[in-house]
Amino acid sequence: MNPTDRFVMNHASMAPPQFVTWLDDAATLQAAHIKISTLMDSWVPTSPQFRIHKENIANEWEKALALNLRTTKGLQMATSAAVDDVYINAAYLVIRAKKDKDEAWLHNNGFTLKEKTKRIYARPVSFLGHVLRVKNGPQIGEVTVSWDKDPGAGSYQLQICKGHPQGEESFEDYAQLTLVRTIIGNRERATWYYFRVRSVGNNEYGPWSEPVGIVIT
Repeated sequence: MNPTDRFVMNHASMAPPQFVTWLDDAATLQAAHIKISTLMDSWVPTSPQFRIHKENIANEWEKALALNLRTTKGLQMATSAAVDDVYINAAYLVIRAKKDKDEAWLHNNGFTLKEKTKRIYARPVSFLGHVLRVKNGPQIGEVTVSWDKDPGAGSYQLQICKGHPQGEESFEDYAQLTLVRTIIGNRERATWYYFRVRSVGNNEYGPWSEPVGIVIT
C-alpha cells in the first residue's frame, strides 16, 4: 500500500527549516507512541534516524547560508536521505495498520492524514445507538474498543472522556474510524476513561452510544 494514499507526503518540497522542525516533532511523537516505540521492526528508520537527519540538514543549511546559497550538493544529499527514510517509515506504518487492523498506527506519529473522499451511502445510518464494548489490553495502558457494524455508516466518530463525564463538553474527539474495532494507547493507568461512538453516514449522524467507562490497568 502506498503511504501517499493515507498521508500527506510533501517532505521533499519542504524548506530546510520546515523539514528540520517536522523531523524533530515526528521523532518526539514516535518515541512516545506506545506501538511505534515498542513494536516497530528494528530495520525501520524512526526517531533516532529522524534526529540524525535533522542535525545533518540543519548543519548543511547553515553552510549554505554562510555561502549565501539557497542550496548545496551537501544539503540536497542530506535532504534526499531524510526523505527516503521518512517514506520507508510512513510505508511501514500504513502496512502495519492494515496488517494489524489497527488505525492507532496512523495517529500521533508526525504525519498528516489525508482527508478521505466522502462516499455517498444510499442507506441511512441506524437510529439506534451502538452497544460499545471496552476492555483493557492487549498491552499495558491500552484499551480495546469495539462495536457492531452499521451498514449505513461510512465511518464512525469515537470520543473519549478522562474521568467521569460532567456533560457533553467532557468528551473529546479521538478519531474518525472506518473499522469497528480499535486499540487506544497511551492512557493513564488506574484512571477512569469513558468512551462513546456514533455512526457517520451521508451528511448525517447516528445517536451517540451510551458512554462506557473502564479503569485503565
